[in-house]
Amino acid sequence: MTMPAHTDLGAGASSVFSASRFLRLSRAQWAEQRTQYLGHMLVVGMLAVVVLLFLLVIASGREFPTWLQQMLYLWGVFLTGFVFAARYFNAMARRESALLALMRPASVFEKWLLCVLVVAVLYPLCYSLLFLAFMWPAQQVVLAIGALGSDSYFDPAKHALFVPMWPQGHDASVSSARQQVGFLIALWAFQALAVAGSLYFRRAAMLKTMALAFVLFLMTLLVSATAKASDTVLFAWWSASGVTLSLGVHAINAVLWIGLPMLLWLQVYLHLREKELR
Repeated sequence: MTMPAHTDLGAGASSVFSASRFLRLSRAQWAEQRTQYLGHMLVVGMLAVVVLLFLLVIASGREFPTWLQQMLYLWGVFLTGFVFAARYFNAMARRESALLALMRPASVFEKWLLCVLVVAVLYPLCYSLLFLAFMWPAQQVVLAIGALGSDSYFDPAKHALFVPMWPQGHDASVSSARQQVGFLIALWAFQALAVAGSLYFRRAAMLKTMALAFVLFLMTLLVSATAKASDTVLFAWWSASGVTLSLGVHAINAVLWIGLPMLLWLQVYLHLREKELR
């Protein structure tokens, strides 16, 4: 007597992860959500053009330092990354589409893993490429105007193109590649909170999650101030260079930069699993 085909999903390790099933899930996700993804990137690109034109007009095309480019990148990737993450499971907000998403033949782990890859890996990569596509022409315009001008204080090195996760020379006003890794991990935690909130809250999930994030931020500041934890301790892994750190400092950083993001992404998995079991 042969077993039904659908029981293969619950047999052994294949019930947790199957490469072929994961690829089918990825293709289905792209086919259904590509319009939303491309629309999101189009809006991000339009906002980038508006901000760049505004900054260039204010500075008469003469000021676009590397540190400002970095600030635009970080603010942009955090804000748009939060919105993108909060909308990843947007189908769960509607009963009809939620049923289709939950009944898709894939394990909870596979759906969670695809979410992690799309939200925490592919989106920052696509945003970085889009950022460079707009920032490079603006930076070249500033360098050309600076070369033609008579301003002897214009330093081309101060207006070098900011490339994420790439050493920026000896400019102390720009974060090193090591410090940018810390920003990336913070982004992952922020995105995990957004996804978890979208699965937990039923209505106005994004607004409620943003409010929750603000409250947690204030509580973190309060606890840090009460414990008299300085920036050199909380960001020791990213700011300390060639300095021997104590075991306690390593423990604090491990909890903050490894434990917290993992806990938040685990929460996403648990919320998604709870949705599947209902």
